[in-house]
Amino acid sequence: MLGRIAAATLLIGGAMTAPNAAFAQSDAAIAAGVATAVVVGAAVATGALPVEHHAPLREHIYREPRPSYVYTDEVVVGRELRPGPYESYPVPERYGVREHHYTIVNNRAVVYHGPTRRIIHVYD
Repeated sequence: MLGRIAAATLLIGGAMTAPNAAFAQSDAAIAAGVATAVVVGAAVATGALPVEHHAPLREHIYREPRPSYVYTDEVVVGRELRPGPYESYPVPERYGVREHHYTIVNNRAVVYHGPTRRIIHVYD
């Protein structure tokens, strides 16, 4: 995935330098578009939860009462959620993330990437 993002960035960067009337947009507008594409692409590649899905996913998670488990490590985005006695529930694909799960630890919902166990979002 990161390879595709890098290739797309290089392709767009090369197109920016092409002397063609079709690329007559201002350099600032092109640079802003490329920067946005890189940020969005990186968010998708790292498994970040799209902002527009934060509230609906929170509603989904808290719709049914789930048990909360005590977790002694600090729960922050980017850290690995070590295995524990807590229950894990899959995040439905409609929320824009694949292979993600959530659990409730220390009375907080924690969304993490299943294969790497990296925490991607914590609800307070």
